[in-house]
Amino acid sequence: GHCFTLFMPRPIVVFTDFTTIKEALITHGEDFAGRSHLPPEVILQKVTQTGIFISDGDAWREQRRASLRIMREHGLGKNIMEAQVNRSIDELLDQLKATNDGVTPFDMNIPLQLCVGNITNETLFGYHYKYSDTSKFLFFTGLLNRHFQLAKDNFWVLVVQSWPWTKHLPIIGRKGYKELVDNISQYQAFIESEVNRLAETYNTSQEPTNFVESYLKEMETNPQLDMTNLYAIVNDVWVAGMDTTSTTLRWSLLLLMKHAHVQKKMREELLSVVGRDRRIEMSDKPNLPYCNAAITEIQRTANMLPFLGFHRCTSDSVIGGKFIPADTLTWPQIFSVMKDDAVFEHPTEFRPERFLEADGKTSSKKQLERMVAFGMGKRVCVGEALARMELFLVLGTLLLNYRFEPTEPLNLTPNFGIVLTPKPYTC
Repeated sequence: GHCFTLFMPRPIVVFTDFTTIKEALITHGEDFAGRSHLPPEVILQKVTQTGIFISDGDAWREQRRASLRIMREHGLGKNIMEAQVNRSIDELLDQLKATNDGVTPFDMNIPLQLCVGNITNETLFGYHYKYSDTSKFLFFTGLLNRHFQLAKDNFWVLVVQSWPWTKHLPIIGRKGYKELVDNISQYQAFIESEVNRLAETYNTSQEPTNFVESYLKEMETNPQLDMTNLYAIVNDVWVAGMDTTSTTLRWSLLLLMKHAHVQKKMREELLSVVGRDRRIEMSDKPNLPYCNAAITEIQRTANMLPFLGFHRCTSDSVIGGKFIPADTLTWPQIFSVMKDDAVFEHPTEFRPERFLEADGKTSSKKQLERMVAFGMGKRVCVGEALARMELFLVLGTLLLNYRFEPTEPLNLTPNFGIVLTPKPYTC
């Protein structure tokens, strides 16, 4: 059925269809906002119940509330943030013009990572990494990628997750816990050094210019905000924001080369609405229905997150007619919703039109409601608005300036892991 129990050996209730997941995460959202407090999730932070991703209860609510307020102050969903995204896009275009001759096969991986990474970095710290010196950025992202590699297909992680005391055993503890902790501690140290640099130089009497400065300023009047939570939130934003968005953009180019007719139709719509004499703007979004539908279909097809985090049931609840006692771990399978033919007809087909009404211009509200790439309910992605802006502006700008063609046969089989990434390709 759509609601069943896995014994790993701790019982975990799995939800696999849209209706059941919606009932749990939206109708009974307060009951399913808890976290597991188990590895590998808990390893991401030095201190449990800090930040946004692994915390829950009142601690989580306060940090999430403060983070969203600060992000809105810095233009989340407004023209200020759009200008920030465009600054990073301009640097990307300059880099492409300087290094891509249109003939030699070109790998978009690092340029896209740096473009998105700089948007995240400017939001948090107020500066960009330079394309001429990416060593610091690549070291940083390399630590994050290694964490995902260590956690994927790792039987010992599952053992430690099931029996936490085994992390103290020699081999199991090293493979299932210590190697991950040692790697992520370098990542955490990097984050802390960046935050501390601003904390030492920022005068709270001045107007803050980025997220970290705003949080430091609010610490003076809100006792629930502190340095430990600031480290954790910056960590969360980097993990959740940079990797998923840049990977979606890599999938975008791969899928649009595979389905050249979709790329052609997107470019035609963009040239008709935006033209060649100005840049694409968020105000163009309502006039680009096919492009919007194609981006949504890219997200559905890429379906990058096979293992959404556990949701702990914090009080007795009934879902799909089945009783779920308090403290039960539940596992909403967003991944399966994207491939469910009861929700998306012929799910293996790449068809942007599924998100449009018959007139080809009006968005299908029914289908968009079922598109759950950013999660659902209380735990929906904090950075959803920024991620949507990045996808629309970056991909729109690239298609206005370039036509992407493959230089070799395309392989759409993903690299399996915590995030499903495309295999390396050039264009």
